[in-house]
Amino acid sequence: MKNHCQFIPDQKARKSLAKKLSLKFDESMQDWEYEIADSNRVAEFIEEYDKPETTDKEKESLMEMIIDSTNDIFNKNNNVETEELLFLINERLTKSIDLHKGTLNYWKFNDFEISKRLANVEI
Repeated sequence: MKNHCQFIPDQKARKSLAKKLSLKFDESMQDWEYEIADSNRVAEFIEEYDKPETTDKEKESLMEMIIDSTNDIFNKNNNVETEELLFLINERLTKSIDLHKGTLNYWKFNDFEISKRLANVEI
């Protein structure tokens, strides 16, 4: 497995996800995963993540979108819905830790609302 120190976006994965999920995409969108994150679509992003045909590169982008979208929800409120989403996120992070090391490095070691709630796993 690859040892990722940071999340490195993949344009092919971004284009594929934009098409599959009817998301805006432009080559100039440097922070695409964060620009198109949408707290109303987290369940849809998780559903796409779980599909067997979703590539690892797509999963990496999706996890960034899922966490950013959920962080936006945490910034608005903290309720049962956010705890359920957090469980789903942590379940996937723990299962695919090698794939998401870069994502965890970014989100856990910064001062985001979601940072202290992410999977407590050794990176």
